[in-house]
Amino acid sequence: MFGKKELQLVYGTVLLFLAAALVAIAFDIYYVLALPLLPIAIYFLFFKTEQMLYFLAFATPLSIPVKDIGGGIGMSIPTEPLIFFMFCGILFKLVNGSTFDKRLLRHPLTIIILLDIAWMFVSTVGSTMPLVSLKYTLARLWFVLVFYLGLTEFFRKKKAIAIFLWCFSVATVILSLYTLKNHAAESFTRLYSYTAMRPFLPDHGMYAAAISFVIPLMLVLLSNGRRSGLNWFGVGSAAAFACIVIVAVVFSFTRASWLSLVVAGGVWVILKLKIQFRTLMILGAVAVVMLFAFQSVLLEELGRNKQESDDDITEHVQSFSNVTTDPSNLERLNRWSCAYRMFLDKPILGFGPGTYTFQYAPYQVSSELSIISTHSGDLGNVHSEVLRPFAESGVLSGVLYVLMVLVVLHLGFKVYYSTRDTQSRSYALGALLGLITYFAHGMLNNYSDFDKIAVPMWSFMAAIMAIHLHHQGVPERSEEGSPKTPN
Repeated sequence: MFGKKELQLVYGTVLLFLAAALVAIAFDIYYVLALPLLPIAIYFLFFKTEQMLYFLAFATPLSIPVKDIGGGIGMSIPTEPLIFFMFCGILFKLVNGSTFDKRLLRHPLTIIILLDIAWMFVSTVGSTMPLVSLKYTLARLWFVLVFYLGLTEFFRKKKAIAIFLWCFSVATVILSLYTLKNHAAESFTRLYSYTAMRPFLPDHGMYAAAISFVIPLMLVLLSNGRRSGLNWFGVGSAAAFACIVIVAVVFSFTRASWLSLVVAGGVWVILKLKIQFRTLMILGAVAVVMLFAFQSVLLEELGRNKQESDDDITEHVQSFSNVTTDPSNLERLNRWSCAYRMFLDKPILGFGPGTYTFQYAPYQVSSELSIISTHSGDLGNVHSEVLRPFAESGVLSGVLYVLMVLVVLHLGFKVYYSTRDTQSRSYALGALLGLITYFAHGMLNNYSDFDKIAVPMWSFMAAIMAIHLHHQGVPERSEEGSPKTPN
């Protein structure tokens, strides 16, 4: 099979790797041992791109975060190295003449997302911690490029949407079963719910937010499965998956996720009633005005609730509105107040993307501290996807985030009401409701810079956008007729 020169090359490469491995072990640089995987990753990147994307969908819920792989860099293994390879591959194709669909680039959602990233780079220049901000902004860029722009093009094939979402859902169920097994061994206590999902996720809040994405999708496929082309096995799988993940969310003891599912269910009812998005916006604006008008009465009522977090699920639900004695709620209010003060201090550029954790401590006020408050920047972030960009990148970034959410919701409503293809309509609805679970959760927590949340968030947006552009009832383009685009 090999000539003399080829054998020498093979033997030389193996010996070189063995020497590098010995040096790496001696200096505790263990990631060098993964170098043989590099040519495999490159092969799949260029010749099996479709399979790599499906693998990323499956691997994301089961990836393992490593805090320090060297040089103080944290990374989720194996997903983030592969995402970086995908990012480089798309850049390579763009440089070599490939383009994205012009309708995608001109869409208001895409413009808002790209404007936000551009402003994050501007904010990085004036950041209080430039290297932290640069890493954070680059991570946002490659998530958007791979899982929003890249996947929207990849989802030109309608079947690819279904396969990608099912791969993510299967892995999510595996994660849920693993966590439930660990939790059952400790009698499903609330305290153990905080760590039962390790090593796959660091805490129960992120875990609940990540697995909640698939619950609406599975319920939609269960209710519309036969009309959407699923066989009985697919419908049965959707039912089983929904039951498993709902139980997992309940025993996560994460009140924000419980609330997010209620919100998603409410939106589903609104869609079934065919209420237009503009009507929903008017009602939302009226609700906000009423909240401000009666805030004193509301705060007085909330102050009467003394129920704290508890192992009893009913009492744990009741603790949601306890803003006087519940440590978790008090700490959340503390973090929000810090974000507000930071915004007032630097309203234009903010402190820099990704810097809140390192900068909020001086903005704490002693009267607002809880028993779990810390000055070391641990135990969570700002606890709000809305307030985070205001504090870190200034008013423009905060406004752009709010606009992004509103445009995604408007697009989802539009796609659901206008799509004639039943299968595409079901996946669009499942993706929209899945996103709503996180947008609602994001009012109380923020995890969008982690792969467990970023991958489903951007890919669900891509699914809705692809259905809007390509699958609203018109025949799919043949691959030969499609423009040459990055995979």
